[in-house]
Amino acid sequence: MKPAVRWALRLGLGGLFLVTGVLKLRDPAGFATAVANYQLFPALAALLAATLPAVEIVAGLALIAAPGPWRRAAALAIALLMAVFTAAAGSAVARHIDISCGCFGVDSGRIDALTIVRDLVLLAAALGLVVIDRDAGPDADR
Repeated sequence: MKPAVRWALRLGLGGLFLVTGVLKLRDPAGFATAVANYQLFPALAALLAATLPAVEIVAGLALIAAPGPWRRAAALAIALLMAVFTAAAGSAVARHIDISCGCFGVDSGRIDALTIVRDLVLLAAALGLVVIDRDAGPDADR
């Protein structure tokens, strides 16, 4: 059962991050605006918009196709990204900032409690994959 769960998590999370990275690359200026709208570190918005999509794409591809140690690193990177995304969304909700999340590029929906729930589920899935891959040992590549 664990190999099936591991594959489902790898393909699901890896595919999701690959797609979201590509969608954000389609409109870097729009994504930079979405990042700045969080009002957390507006001076870094352009830098984040230029680098974050590539990080998501690389992490997604590594999760799908890389050997075991690289996959575990990719799962951990995705977990860290999801922790940051969840904190940013939670901050926006707590401060009553009505913005688009930018999660799937500029055409994303508004941030609300469901956004945070979705982010927490994805964070749990990434952490679960880190644990499952660690416990699988040398057979994790199969």
